[in-house]
Amino acid sequence: MNKLYVHSTTDFLHIKPVAVRPTLFIFYTLETILNIICIGYHITGFQPLDWRGQEIHYICLIVFYVFILVNFFQSIAICTGRMPSVLVEIWKASVAAVAFILISLLTMWDVERQFSVFFVRPPSEQAQDEHRELPPVHPTFRYKKGQAISSLSCGLIYMLHAVIMFDVRLTSKLVVNGSQHLPIPLFVLGRAFHRQMSKYEWFTEFCGNNTIDL
Repeated sequence: MNKLYVHSTTDFLHIKPVAVRPTLFIFYTLETILNIICIGYHITGFQPLDWRGQEIHYICLIVFYVFILVNFFQSIAICTGRMPSVLVEIWKASVAAVAFILISLLTMWDVERQFSVFFVRPPSEQAQDEHRELPPVHPTFRYKKGQAISSLSCGLIYMLHAVIMFDVRLTSKLVVNGSQHLPIPLFVLGRAFHRQMSKYEWFTEFCGNNTIDL
């Protein structure tokens, strides 16, 4: 335990513990990739449908589109020198986590509600032989399944994003108030990788809390 504490303290002295830029950039990248997957499933699966009576699907599409734009512009902002606001990150990630998890649950509920539609069998076949092999699953089922899984994964990433940012804000406040707690150390892709990347000046500057001069 003491050895681990000394090792962590050494890293704390050499690596800025509240340098959130690289960590946020990793989150933005993961969230954007999963968001693109969600949009791909959504557009491919629901494009053939009539636009009337599909308000829920358009709401889902708006949610995907809004958060992918927010992540895109936030990525540009932190890469061009703007300091991120931890409080804004907490609120944005929390709202996104709730929205994406609700979309996943709503998609699964929609599948359960229309489950009989996905297995189309003529009434004559059902009456003659109930033990015949079912026909292939309707393509819409695959799209909804993919959307539910990708939305849930994206929501969990946003939730992890919010929890880590909340921890950063909480420990930073404790330090300001004179507590014995140290700010939570954030490492990009692990301690060893972060230490290796810290040898580069651009990465050290990116990890800093000062405005980057372009």
